[in-house]
Amino acid sequence: MTFTGNEYFAHWLELQISKSGLTYEQLSDRTGYSPTSIDRWFSGQHLPKLQFLIGLCEVFAVSQQRSPRQLVFEALMHCSEMVHAEYRWKRKMHAKQEEQ
Repeated sequence: MTFTGNEYFAHWLELQISKSGLTYEQLSDRTGYSPTSIDRWFSGQHLPKLQFLIGLCEVFAVSQQRSPRQLVFEALMHCSEMVHAEYRWKRKMHAKQEEQ
């Protein structure tokens, strides 16, 4: 499966919540973040700011018995891949427009 833009990061979040066994409501309760913000991150509409990303990773790390630092690193790598995926998608769309 290929992802573009924020979808790549949203997919990573879906994997983390699945591994953690948490619901969106539990994640909202444990982080103190609004359900609306969490929904936007999971739908790929927005990316969380770094401090919110760290908070999410801390909750996921406890649930998964992993290091929060490791999850933050993974999350940042997925953000980086998201940027590259967005760039590749835009380049592909630009090439299609030039063909027409």
